[in-house]
Amino acid sequence: MGVRYNTPEAFAHQLREGHYNELRVALYFMLEGAWVRIGYVDQRYDLSVWFPGRQAFSVEVKWDKRADETGNLYFEVENTRQGRPSGIMATTADYWCHVIGEAGMEALLVPVARLRSFLQEGNFRCLPTRGEDSNSRGMIVPREALAQLSGGRWITLPTVEEFFGQVFRKG
Repeated sequence: MGVRYNTPEAFAHQLREGHYNELRVALYFMLEGAWVRIGYVDQRYDLSVWFPGRQAFSVEVKWDKRADETGNLYFEVENTRQGRPSGIMATTADYWCHVIGEAGMEALLVPVARLRSFLQEGNFRCLPTRGEDSNSRGMIVPREALAQLSGGRWITLPTVEEFFGQVFRKG
C-alpha cells in the first residue's frame, strides 16, 4: 500500500518533488541570464526572477505528472473545502509555469493574467480531485487547446546535470 492522500507523509513527498521542479525552472531562467531566488514570498509563489536591467517578476511552478499520458493539463481553480479560489485563480505570481509529465522535461510558461482569461473563457470541463480526502476542483484543458493561448510558450527544462554541463561549456 502506498502513501495515503492528504497525510503529512504524502505532503512531504509532494513537496520534495515540487522543489525539484522549482529548481529546474530556476535553472532554465539562469541559463537565460537571470538571477533567481527560490522560495515563497508571502506564501504565494515559488520563484523571483531578475534579468539585468529589467523589472523582476514572480513565477508559480506546478507539476502535472499525468499530463503526458492523458494529453490534458489540470489547472486547480478552487479549494472546495474552504469555498474559495486556489491555484491559478489565487496566485499573486506574474507567470505560471506548468511542468508536464513524470519526467518533467517540458513546461508551459505563460503570464498568469492571460492563462486566467483563457481558462475562464474556454468553457473547459471542471472536475474535483479524486482521492480519500479531496478538497480541490480544477479545469481539464486538452493540450492541443493551448495552441490558442496567446503569450504562452513551451520551454525545455534542463536537468541539474545538463545545467552544469552548459555552464562549463560556456565558461
